[in-house]
Amino acid sequence: MTRRRLLTCAVAMFTLPVAALADVSGTPTLAVNTMLNLDTGATASSGGDLLWNGTSLAPQSGATVFSLGAVGKPTYDSLTQATLSVFPFSSASISPATNTVVVCKTKSGNFAKILVTSVTAGGSLGLQFTTFIAAVPTGPNITSIQNNYGQVPQGLPNYGIAPSTLFFVQGTGLANTTSDLQSSASPGLQTTLSGVSVKVTVGGTSVQCPLYYLSPTQIDAVLPGSTPLGTGTVTVANNGTTSPAASITVVQSAFGILFYNGTLAAAYDASNAILTTSNSANPNQTIVLWGSGVGFDPNDDDKLFPQAQDNLTNIPMQAFVGGAAAVILYRGRSQYPGVDQVVLTIPGNVPVGCQVAISIVSGNIVSNSVTIPIAATGRTCTDPNTSGPLQGLTGKAAKEGFLSVSQSTSISNGTTQVTNSVGGSFFATSSFGGSGSVSVGSCLVTNSLQTTSAIVTPLDAGTTIAVTGPGGSLSLSDTVAGQVIPGSYFSATTVPAGFIPTAGGSFTFDNGSGGKDVQHFNATLIVPSLLTWTNSAQINSVTRSQGVNVTWSGGAPGTYVAIGGTSSVTIGAKFVSVTFTCLAPVSPGQFSVPVPVLLALPAGDGGGLTVSNFSNLQQFTATGLDLGLMTGGSITTKTLTYN
Repeated sequence: MTRRRLLTCAVAMFTLPVAALADVSGTPTLAVNTMLNLDTGATASSGGDLLWNGTSLAPQSGATVFSLGAVGKPTYDSLTQATLSVFPFSSASISPATNTVVVCKTKSGNFAKILVTSVTAGGSLGLQFTTFIAAVPTGPNITSIQNNYGQVPQGLPNYGIAPSTLFFVQGTGLANTTSDLQSSASPGLQTTLSGVSVKVTVGGTSVQCPLYYLSPTQIDAVLPGSTPLGTGTVTVANNGTTSPAASITVVQSAFGILFYNGTLAAAYDASNAILTTSNSANPNQTIVLWGSGVGFDPNDDDKLFPQAQDNLTNIPMQAFVGGAAAVILYRGRSQYPGVDQVVLTIPGNVPVGCQVAISIVSGNIVSNSVTIPIAATGRTCTDPNTSGPLQGLTGKAAKEGFLSVSQSTSISNGTTQVTNSVGGSFFATSSFGGSGSVSVGSCLVTNSLQTTSAIVTPLDAGTTIAVTGPGGSLSLSDTVAGQVIPGSYFSATTVPAGFIPTAGGSFTFDNGSGGKDVQHFNATLIVPSLLTWTNSAQINSVTRSQGVNVTWSGGAPGTYVAIGGTSSVTIGAKFVSVTFTCLAPVSPGQFSVPVPVLLALPAGDGGGLTVSNFSNLQQFTATGLDLGLMTGGSITTKTLTYN
């Protein structure tokens, strides 16, 4: 693997802010096929950030959006410039209803908040908006410091930069030029490049960082091995001007795993071939993980190729594959400064699948959550929850339909509320499935700062869908409160309490004459008996260092149970939510969420734990769809504290 490939897998470039201007606000009314330029407030037929086509707001020319839903003016008023950057923006269109709040990153890189004040189906759209116009800093300014591969945000419990780690500094005005990737061949990496240097100070000791790469918005550097442990500061000097100090936490070891395509680890076999679905690992096989953050090796200088390759057994480290402990054979530097390898043997009792979770734990610091493909025998992995037609479509553009029947139970502060839901959705997506999935027997951790880039377009499957089940009949519509929500179908009235029996049953969906995109279908979904979370009353808090065991009864034979949890923290002005998802076979009736998974969640009140079980995916066909899927089951969520 080349140095350029290792480094650029995690390099992210950002749009520079526009020149300093006053914030822009307005209350425009958009006619059909009118664009709004949020940086100026101008409306025209071209050149804007958002296009209103009569049914949806479509981002234009690199602008991205995120909908908060119909949360109204109080939420709109509460949004500030500092809070807008946290949202998972995408290029997908928004189907607005009155009181919908939308946040936008404009094509110029500014953030805007939008309140929908009125919608006329097929007609005009009334808006209120404010765009916060960013100012260009007078010199270098740091916004983020992270492990180049793990990319764990500052403020989360598993954040830390170890000595000898390859890390990145992001911000604005960091350099006046963009450099090539610097070679670590003799004379080695330099600490000053094009007038730029990076200084780290901890406990009164200052060190200059060897530099791999420069750009105005990002610097890649190696934290010297001599850096003391503790909380310190980072400054960037750009041709005589020094940035304000930014915080850094230096720890003994905090490994970040190199990954690609969402959550797939860059893991290799003994022949240096990357693991893929057609070159899967096997139980008891030795594999190599690439990354950074094992820790300091006194025999390395962090500058010159080749580095000493010492097995740093003095640094406490554990490896887990699919929740099972793995033997680490090597932990230390590759031949490249700041770039490490961990060599381990996959346990014999590991769960198999195409997305088996893997993590490295140093003390109480767990790595980023990634996956590898593992087959029981041979080299081709399979996943029961993503096999067949789903596996063939993963990563490809597809037109898909989804029908569901579910019963949701919410437990909070001693109060239990049960809600029945029946719905359908029909969309064309630029990239089906993939990122964020996990195999049965494994757990995956994600956070709200991680985003996807798939473009989603709604499909017309007709005006209504009739649903008949053991508890009666109802109609789904794409119109709610007089507003058309393209591609989505809901019950116009509250679904009756007895519509979904505890014993499950058969539900038939029929869209009559169909729509312009999806023609007629008549599909029957078999919903299994509903699962009961049996020890929910005993779990009122979760001690992250001890794990948590969940038990259940019922559910569909041959399916799996999803155990999920969420905890949130405010980092500076950003609200960050960390979520884990574990999949377990239904038959054992219990699953223990591993400690490494919970260590990645921040402690605090107001978190949640969820246990759900749905039927295996059932297919239906309709002209206009590449894939039609159905599922039914139950989900129970309890509000609790993570300690």
